[in-house]
Amino acid sequence: MLHEAVHQLNAEVAHLKLAKWLEEGLAEYFSTSRIKNGELIPGRIDPNTYPVWWIDEIAITPDLKTNLANHSVIPLHVILTNRGGPSMRDEFNLYYLHWWTLTHFVFEREHSSDATLRLLEEGGGLAAFEKNVGPVEEIEPQWHSHVRRIKKALAGTDLEFIHTGILPQP
Repeated sequence: MLHEAVHQLNAEVAHLKLAKWLEEGLAEYFSTSRIKNGELIPGRIDPNTYPVWWIDEIAITPDLKTNLANHSVIPLHVILTNRGGPSMRDEFNLYYLHWWTLTHFVFEREHSSDATLRLLEEGGGLAAFEKNVGPVEEIEPQWHSHVRRIKKALAGTDLEFIHTGILPQP
């Protein structure tokens, strides 16, 4: 329900017109967040939520180039532009994993609040992403590392992330 509520708030309250990746990613960012003592803790991942259940499907090896070749990672340019890439029908969960983890990456970066707000205001398209987050070719390996850290945390092997919910910068 939280996922759908975010879509409703984006459209009817905030009047945001977001690129597909950011519209879905934002809804996933909040709907995968933990609720503790009745309070939503944005960014703290609840492993019992969709698409977190499918985390094993993304970035299956530590190497970005290998993952691009084995199709467990869709190029970020494809994600940001919504052009090219595998069939959404065939890779539905993989797309949602990309949208969620990319939004989590953007929102959880240190000192990202102003840039993140501008990205939202500008709709999250490729130009807005590169202006406010960085060039795709520089961000893609950083995002891939972020995904691998999430995977380690969910596997119980990254205690710092598990206890804080925050990914330190490399």
